[in-house]
Amino acid sequence: MKKVLLVDDDLNAREALRLVLESQKLECIEVGNGSEAIAWLSNNRADLIISDNQMPVLTGLDFIDQIKLQANDPIQTPIILLSGHLDEQDKQRALQAGVFAILDKPCNFSQFLSMVQLALDQ
Repeated sequence: MKKVLLVDDDLNAREALRLVLESQKLECIEVGNGSEAIAWLSNNRADLIISDNQMPVLTGLDFIDQIKLQANDPIQTPIILLSGHLDEQDKQRALQAGVFAILDKPCNFSQFLSMVQLALDQ
């Protein structure tokens, strides 16, 4: 079973995404911020990371920058970044960091699942 790490401080958003992903037979691990995600990734591997950008402690972009520095995963894991407030400069930063896709939040679940499948198939 493929493993997806969900990183979002909004419990309701995380739960909604988890239900959608579990309906596709994906195992979901949920954490509330980038710092918790880094801690989890230090001992575990995910097949896909889905992260919100607007979070306390570390933004999604800062979290991505941090995991790029980790020796055990120089951003080989595909990442989908979710955000309702990402300006053009931050979009470019995310793409340069190797983000697989950027989706607006709230997202269309059909589009979301298509992007998840593409990321897992790469």
